[in-house]
Amino acid sequence: MARAKGASLVGAVKWLRHDREAALRALPSRLHPYLDGRIQVASWYPEQDLLELIRALARILPVNGGDVYEQMGRFSARDQLAGVYRHLLEGGDEFSLPRRGLVLWQSQHDSGRLSMAIEGPGAARIDVVDYALPSREMCGILLGYTAEMFAMAELKEPSVRKQACRLDGADRCSWRCHWTPAQVSAPASSR
Repeated sequence: MARAKGASLVGAVKWLRHDREAALRALPSRLHPYLDGRIQVASWYPEQDLLELIRALARILPVNGGDVYEQMGRFSARDQLAGVYRHLLEGGDEFSLPRRGLVLWQSQHDSGRLSMAIEGPGAARIDVVDYALPSREMCGILLGYTAEMFAMAELKEPSVRKQACRLDGADRCSWRCHWTPAQVSAPASSR
């Protein structure tokens, strides 16, 4: 059974607790204890519970246009990377900052491996392989999280696009990331 760290559940549970009555209607009854009990951020919980909490939250959140899961990912990145994991974005260059932020995957999920490959100036590919519970919801959250992480790392004009998905038959979920490089090499002058 795939598991997720409590730190990845806390945000969803807090939001669900804000509208307890709607949350009780949106959540399967077996997940109702999350609305009352303390979430231990360093403990492991079933990954399926995380997915169902996220789905319930999507049903009760007000959405201001766009994909609700991408918005959740952006919010989660701001919450984590401006808080307890702020050190991951401090110092370094445009290549090392996002890589450090991506180590959070391994610290919060016990299945799957997330990697980032620099493909050239202002371009990278992010892959998630062997994740036990692929879903459109998690893909949307990862897209939003990555885009917000790149923006918080002060990369110029970052964009993230989904390229492949296991749910569509690919062997991995992949995203292409682009940004304007900090230093663009000047063309060599001809003499």
